[in-house]
Amino acid sequence: MKSPSPPAPLPDRPASKGITVMFLMIIIALGMVVSYNWLLSIQRQERDTRLPMQGRVETDPLPVWLDQNGKERHLEQLKGKVIVVSYLYTTCPQGCAGVADELAKLQQEFGKDPNFALLSISLDPEHDRPEVLKAWLDQKGFGGESWWFLTSPDGKGEAIRDWMKKTFRIVAQKRSEAELKVNPADKYDHQLVMALVDGKGNIRTPTEENLVYWPFHEAFDYGWFPRPIREDIIKLLAESRQNPS
Repeated sequence: MKSPSPPAPLPDRPASKGITVMFLMIIIALGMVVSYNWLLSIQRQERDTRLPMQGRVETDPLPVWLDQNGKERHLEQLKGKVIVVSYLYTTCPQGCAGVADELAKLQQEFGKDPNFALLSISLDPEHDRPEVLKAWLDQKGFGGESWWFLTSPDGKGEAIRDWMKKTFRIVAQKRSEAELKVNPADKYDHQLVMALVDGKGNIRTPTEENLVYWPFHEAFDYGWFPRPIREDIIKLLAESRQNPS
């Protein structure tokens, strides 16, 4: 008796092939999404950990400053310290006091660290002589050993304004005569920003595009600007302790 012949193979089922192909496409798409998110997270980590260098602080044009007590100060005295630099002027109607409030928070957090310092530089040395600075600070309650408020010895501000623009790319524009007639105290249109300097005198920035820190910009809430400055101060202080100058 002959053995029965094996059954003929079943015909291909187009529907099954279609489901298999669709399933494979879904797996590939999910893999691409996961890979893309992983690459984004790596880029975000790199952005959050590195602090680009955007030049150095050169002090030759301004070898001497005066603080609010009329004491001579030299930036070389801050060698090895992490420094936060900002503009202010005492007649500023609102913005400068707001920046100083933010600096006061930084001083409260980091002021006891011997490797930390704050510099508030007068945009209007023609008016902000040491006694004027001191009266303003006493009224506002700002100050401290690690927080210098500086003006020019000769009462002229052009060199300071040029230095701030050249060194930190922080621009200030004197208001027009028409604007000054409306509010004589509001003399300058300037950026309400901070700059960060490491212990070796290098200017450090949050990204290649953002050269300064915006202490209270609303865009932080939407992630349009990088992290606040305090997070990078922590990094640079740790860097200073690991690699003292």
